[in-house]
Amino acid sequence: MVLLVIVPPTLATGDLSAPTAESTQLERAEVETARGESASPVPSEAVVGNVVDGFPVVLDGEPLFYVRQGVAGVTSAEERAAIITQRVRAIAADSTLAPDTIRAETEENQSVVLAGDTVLFTVRQEDVGAYDGRSHPELATEAVGRIQQGIVSYREQRSIRRIVTSLGMTILSTIVVFLVLRGILFGSSRLLTDIRRRRNANTLAIHFQSVQVLGSGATSYLLGGLVRLLRPGLILLALYLYVPFVLSQFPATAEFGDSLLQDMAFRLSLLAQGFVAYLPELAMLGVIAFVTYYIIEFARQVIIELGRHDVYPWFYPEWVQPTIRLATLLIVAIALVIAGPYLPGFGSPAFQGISLFLGALLTLGSSSAVANALSGIILIYTRAFQLGDFIRIDDIVGEVQDKSLFVTRVLTPKQETVTIPNASVLNSNVTNYSAICREAHGYLLLHTTITLGYDLPWRKVHEVLIQAALATPDISPEPAPFVLQTALNDFNVSYEINAYTVSPQKMPVIYSHLHQNIQDYCNAADIEILSPTFSALRDGNHSTIPADYLPADYAAPAFVVQGTNGQPPLGDSRLKESKPDTNGS
Repeated sequence: MVLLVIVPPTLATGDLSAPTAESTQLERAEVETARGESASPVPSEAVVGNVVDGFPVVLDGEPLFYVRQGVAGVTSAEERAAIITQRVRAIAADSTLAPDTIRAETEENQSVVLAGDTVLFTVRQEDVGAYDGRSHPELATEAVGRIQQGIVSYREQRSIRRIVTSLGMTILSTIVVFLVLRGILFGSSRLLTDIRRRRNANTLAIHFQSVQVLGSGATSYLLGGLVRLLRPGLILLALYLYVPFVLSQFPATAEFGDSLLQDMAFRLSLLAQGFVAYLPELAMLGVIAFVTYYIIEFARQVIIELGRHDVYPWFYPEWVQPTIRLATLLIVAIALVIAGPYLPGFGSPAFQGISLFLGALLTLGSSSAVANALSGIILIYTRAFQLGDFIRIDDIVGEVQDKSLFVTRVLTPKQETVTIPNASVLNSNVTNYSAICREAHGYLLLHTTITLGYDLPWRKVHEVLIQAALATPDISPEPAPFVLQTALNDFNVSYEINAYTVSPQKMPVIYSHLHQNIQDYCNAADIEILSPTFSALRDGNHSTIPADYLPADYAAPAFVVQGTNGQPPLGDSRLKESKPDTNGS
């Protein structure tokens, strides 16, 4: 029993009566004949379908009608459809058989479809009920019409005119693809050149409100990478459209070309369906982004208001920008947590695996990073130093060049950039030389110490040191320099000259000029800079008391050496007596 479904198919329901013995014998002979004609497998295009919708009879990749049931005890519906497909293809390839030779011969209980003397299939009276009550002559006639149209189309596709047209379309499409590829290469080169030009002009920086998100270098790198990524993608897309189009122009490769195009259409359809299905989640993400943006703006305005020094003196102006960044980071983190369930792939095993990996990575490898970040935040709000301050951290002295969340960079007077982790900065003593000048408009007090002997009048030393300080560049005359005597040592006095400056960043140069002036002014005042050390017998030595405190008739006592019994010394006569011997003459 053979059931035929004319495209578009309608599903047959209900039980069908068994075929007559005569028709069964005829169909068995047909099947055996078809099997004897070719022992090779049926082409793959014939074996398409399922038991519900039926199996198609295909010619040149196009289904003509569907077979839903085979012959009981003889062949299945799938095998029957394959046999009919094989016969139709053989007739279509035989140019001696005109399409008009395909006909349907109607008998009392069945209609037989023939091509010349070849029986293609039969339609019985018992099958009519499965097709909306249409008679078997009507079904057979419609099937004949579809087969004739299919054969005409099959032969037309392989005609000389169609082959010439296909070659023309191939040449034209090749020219178009060549021009498209040249346009892609030329356009990408122009874009890369324009990106480099704008990077050199520093016009590619991306700003979000007053904050620079990306500099020109980073933006040019991202845009250049995007262009280089899109260029091969567009080339592959053009070739992917070109190859199936060319293949579909020729009958021998049309099926393969059509399958490529159908595959692309199917994937694009899946992509579009997925996008449409994702639209509610996308709309929710848009709402979350919208609300987050305005919350950030509100928080920004509140923080800026707090930074007004005349209203809230306890909130320092340098806290405004760091606080805005921290508040933005916190708000964005909360928004990401809320938006997580609406992200594509959320809850999938891959998403969970990546989350676990990142969590383990942060837990095991970021302890020092977290410590430095927290230290950076603490340093911001303790106001230990600012950018441009001249500071000392342990034995490192220099100007603060950069102050980030993780490290602090100091530029030393030797033009060395020292990077210090914020955790180390927080655990060290920080001396800020610029804070007094910046915050209170005060002066930094520089000082240096020299030691001089007790024989110099201290008032003269004070006067000379003050003159040397006033002659030093970047030393302020008001407040005036002053001298402290910091120690009365065993053999000398320590004099400390103190002078004010408003240029702490020039401190090494100021000290150098001050030392030079001290040398020059001391030499001009006949003061010898040294630290005398005495090993003397007091008898016969000049007093170390300054001359202003000594009597006017003071004279240094003579140096007297006496024997143990008070007798005159004999050393001189002995030396005189031994002197000729010493000379050896």
